Amino acid sequence: LRGRRNVFTSHYPEIQTPLVTRKFLEQNDDKTWIIDAPEPVTADSQVVGKDGFARLPNDTNLGTERRLHIKAAELDHLSGVQTFGYVVEEQPPPGTIDKDKAVALGVKPSKKYGLLKCGISVPNDDGTGEVHPSQVLCNVFRPRKFSLLADHRRVPPPMARLCTNSDVVVHEATLSKKDGVDRIKTRGHQNAFNAGRFAQMLGCKVLALNHFGGLAFGKSLMTDILSEARDGNRGASQIMAAYDFMELGVPRGGFDFDKKESSDSQ
Repeated sequence: LRGRRNVFTSHYPEIQTPLVTRKFLEQNDDKTWIIDAPEPVTADSQVVGKDGFARLPNDTNLGTERRLHIKAAELDHLSGVQTFGYVVEEQPPPGTIDKDKAVALGVKPSKKYGLLKCGISVPNDDGTGEVHPSQVLCNVFRPRKFSLLADHRRVPPPMARLCTNSDVVVHEATLSKKDGVDRIKTRGHQNAFNAGRFAQMLGCKVLALNHFGGLAFGKSLMTDILSEARDGNRGASQIMAAYDFMELGVPRGGFDFDKKESSDSQ
């Protein structure tokens, strides 16, 4: 369009930084884009960290050198205005091993334990048999997932599928349910009630609301927004109001509020 810069070919000095790169990505058949994908964890895959130690690609000790699955899909905002959602998911993290079981099966503490923790079978120390992860792991952990939705009036199916079972989903709450459907269509934004419903339908553990309307100031109005989101969510998720530079820690294995509630009741 005349007067607008092409995001793939134009020069953007205002966002130039050594940590940001631009590249063209082909869209997949499922209408998503893969921004980054780490190599699979195998017995031969190792990453040498800044400390000089060779570790498996999903080792949390790699810190910022640990690559993550990053995907994107398009949202429906306004005609002619393209917005996207993003999902970041780690590789399945290492489990915890029962040392006594491993030793009893002929595997003494060694680098083989790292492979077993990652679901990879290993030969026992005398080479007479093979030990499988299911025989020695006492805990396994699912990968954590974070979803971020930009401005939108509707989340198309490809993006919704990416958000499924997210530990945290960030969703806008610009409007109120009382604004009606027509205002969603004309303004290109969503309300808190539908945000809560979205998190419920897709099994998201935490819903973090953002992008509040210009009149959303004060404790009373924010309380109303959160209450509306909870009405749409029906108790399926933990709901919070996000703010700039907020930090939210997700435990290893992701959130499991059902497990916490059951343990608290015992």
